[in-house]
Amino acid sequence: MNTTKITLILDGEHHKFNMNNDDIILDVALSNGIDAPHSCQGGICMTCLGRVTNGKAQMDDPGMLSDEEIGEGLILTCISKPNSEEITIDYDDI
Repeated sequence: MNTTKITLILDGEHHKFNMNNDDIILDVALSNGIDAPHSCQGGICMTCLGRVTNGKAQMDDPGMLSDEEIGEGLILTCISKPNSEEITIDYDDI
C-alpha cells in the first residue's frame, strides 16, 4: 500500500484526494488548496486536531494528545500519516 484515498471534512464540505502514505496529512491537504486548520505544524498547538471516522492514521509522536483522546480517534494532522487504503478525517466533529 503506497497511496491512500483520503476524505477531509471541513466546514461541512468533503475534500477528496489521493496521497502517498509517507506524507503528512496536513501538508498534502494544504498543497491541495484546502484551508485546513493549522498553526505550529509541530504537534504542540492542537489547532490541526481532527477525528478519524474511517480508516487509520499513524502518529510517530502523539504530541499533546492523551491516550484517551487517541482512543477516541483524535489525531494531529500536522504529525500524522495515513495507515490504511482509505481514511476519512473530520475536522468538524471535535
